[in-house]
Amino acid sequence: MGTPPDIRTTFLFHPPVGDAASWQMTVEGFVHVLTTSFSEAFTKYRASHLRDKTVVDFEVEVGPGVWVEGVANTPVEGSAVITLVGVSASEAAQFALWLRTSMVPTPGLVRFSSERALEGGDATEWAVPSGGDLQQIVSVLEGHVARFHGH
Repeated sequence: MGTPPDIRTTFLFHPPVGDAASWQMTVEGFVHVLTTSFSEAFTKYRASHLRDKTVVDFEVEVGPGVWVEGVANTPVEGSAVITLVGVSASEAAQFALWLRTSMVPTPGLVRFSSERALEGGDATEWAVPSGGDLQQIVSVLEGHVARFHGH
């Protein structure tokens, strides 16, 4: 049973909890790689309302006519949380594939969750597959959405 493509949620991508600094990400470094990879990327720096940190809002076209928007921040040095807002599992998977292949130092370092899962108290470290194609990532994200959206 597939997940209806119209279910939209907020996905959060991050390094493994036990190796939080493994991405060695800075907001500026993220923006550099993002704008190098996506020539039409929109980025806007702003101060975080939670801490004395700079975050970046971004919008990128991850596929023909497929735009995602989100926020990237570094809650602790070298760590990262990248949030995609109001996306389908397929849209999030396209971004996750880019993240896995272009941003993080090793493909096995991408974990994710969703706003719905976190609100429900789920502390599972969901992993983006470290290998495989886009469809394998879509399947994992769709399974997550199906579990937490009751479909």
